[in-house]
Amino acid sequence: MLIRFDPTGSPEELKRHLAEFDEDERIQGIVVLAGIENGFTPENLNGLLARVSKPLVGGVFPNIIYQATASEKGTIIWGVGRPMEVAVLNGLSDAAVDIEETLEPLLGDPPQEPKLQLVLVDGFSSRISAFLSALHDFTGPTMESIGGGAGSLDMVQRPCLISNQGLLKDAALVARFGTSAGVGVAHGWSRVAGPFRITAAQDTILKSLDWEPGFEVYRTVVEEHSGQSFGDTSFFDLAKAYPFGLARLDAEYIVRDPLMLNDDGSLTCVGEVSEGEHVDILHGDRETLLSAAQTAREQADQQLNVEPGLRLFMDCISRVLFLGDEFEEELRRVAVDDLPVMGACTFGEIANGGGEFLEFYNKTSVVATLSELRKES
Repeated sequence: MLIRFDPTGSPEELKRHLAEFDEDERIQGIVVLAGIENGFTPENLNGLLARVSKPLVGGVFPNIIYQATASEKGTIIWGVGRPMEVAVLNGLSDAAVDIEETLEPLLGDPPQEPKLQLVLVDGFSSRISAFLSALHDFTGPTMESIGGGAGSLDMVQRPCLISNQGLLKDAALVARFGTSAGVGVAHGWSRVAGPFRITAAQDTILKSLDWEPGFEVYRTVVEEHSGQSFGDTSFFDLAKAYPFGLARLDAEYIVRDPLMLNDDGSLTCVGEVSEGEHVDILHGDRETLLSAAQTAREQADQQLNVEPGLRLFMDCISRVLFLGDEFEEELRRVAVDDLPVMGACTFGEIANGGGEFLEFYNKTSVVATLSELRKES
């Protein structure tokens, strides 16, 4: 595998690296992770992306991670040295798009040997969970997966996924690699109240808990526990420390990040919420979050039984905002040795390490330690 990091984030440098990788016979696929401050648009990117002959996937994120540093500007270009297959699903939010019917000809039968699967989505699309459920039906529990949602902190949905088709909006990309991998998932949040039943919801909007307006229930718990008031503090500044947790048997909570308060008292979350599910309200501190990133890295390392070559790190952008200057320590707990580290700060994280169901997480650290060597049988 080959990795290039361009701190300038310019289309010209990306063009140069893509041409280099496209001509290199050792490389069979290309992954591009780009910072939002690059200013990539369909106008300045689509022409050069269309000229790439090898399979290409990637995304534009609030921050990209390279070694122990996160930055809003720059581009990581990873040349994959094993076979890479790519599927593109457009119209992810469109209810008229039959996800299973669309995926079947793209993905075909599950591979005979376990592989790593990189899954990137537009983080502001609806039906992400429905997409992942359909994808899991095709891949099964033996496919190690990592990924996340692309997008911008201004919450405006715009083209943010990189492919041979160009820069895409409201889409999903699936790249399968012929690589061995271990995947770790941890978040560091714990319960402070609940469970509450979701009694009204639509897609990513939570409308009511226990038949009461969702925000009223949430505000009562958060203000009592924090000693602060939403009247004196912006919704995001207070809510970033109090996510929802969907309980899963013998597994980590599936965390849902309350992103904004709507005029009708409902809450918009990153990722779908469903009527009938039960949620807890969670809380964490800086040390529990830092320890979670270390745990995810240790889990990933332990699952790989061949020599590692790279760590992929997908970490929620809201963890960056919560940790502030201490986010550098979280990066250091993943970049602990000479192994290359690359990744992104995402709007939702995707993983199914250890044979679990393929899930869309929030406020979570996901690490994949991988090798282009085969696992021992």
